Amino acid sequence: MPYKETPKMMIIRGLLQVIVVYILCKYGDMYGYQIKLHIEKLHKKKIPHGVMYTTLKRMVKNGLLSPYTKEGKTFYKVTPDGRDFLRNHLYILDNVDEIIREILGYCSVAFEKQDLGKE
Repeated sequence: MPYKETPKMMIIRGLLQVIVVYILCKYGDMYGYQIKLHIEKLHKKKIPHGVMYTTLKRMVKNGLLSPYTKEGKTFYKVTPDGRDFLRNHLYILDNVDEIIREILGYCSVAFEKQDLGKE
């Protein structure tokens, strides 16, 4: 593979902020490791700690999340701007879903024909 990241990780990195806001909206406030575990469950693969905490820090800086300390841990809460961020990404996610379906449809037919031609 000529690139360092796996294709799956490239896609997850691009969606990570949307996924974090979604998880916090759905399940409530969490600390970083809890968020990481939820993402890994969805992703079915480990997320590097550095990626997770850099993303959380960026999201706080951009006003999407608000941190607070509880029981010695930093918890994250979605801000109103974070909810707007998720709402604004619904169109993009829907559009990406259509693009992915088109790519999968094309590739399944193209690769099937290609594989059949090899027999």
